[in-house]
Amino acid sequence: MATWKKDQSTSIKLGVYYNKEFFGNFFVPLIGIDWQINPRDVLFGVLPGSLWFEHKVNQNFFYGGTFRALTNSYRLQTIDPCASGDCSGKNYLRIDDNQLGMFADWYLAKRIVVTGETGYTILRRYRYGFKGDEVHLKTDYKNDNFYFRASLSYRLRLR
Repeated sequence: MATWKKDQSTSIKLGVYYNKEFFGNFFVPLIGIDWQINPRDVLFGVLPGSLWFEHKVNQNFFYGGTFRALTNSYRLQTIDPCASGDCSGKNYLRIDDNQLGMFADWYLAKRIVVTGETGYTILRRYRYGFKGDEVHLKTDYKNDNFYFRASLSYRLRLR
């Protein structure tokens, strides 16, 4: 990831993400921003992974909007995919989850924060696949829905 600092309040980032997933090689171009819009508002994140808008009400309370795009893959146990002979196939589950939501942070102490978040998933997909020597079969299941999250964290703020 390379960062270009435009001025004191704005940084632009460019890069590439790579990971060997169970469904194959996964390359993603990245573009990021860290923009202090004014003393109370900040826009930051690295797309396509996440983007956050945060508004500071006071030292103890922040709220804003968020976008997250998550891709995970899991290897699944194969129960004799080939009736006879050697088979190098692999079963996997790939989950693509895009979350659009709003959050609120309440600082109980300087570094202890309670976060509440709610939103909706868009274009969420579950893909079950079997990847063999020459075969790549997939089944798709789409499921968008509301999500809710609550957390208690120890956080070091960098701003």
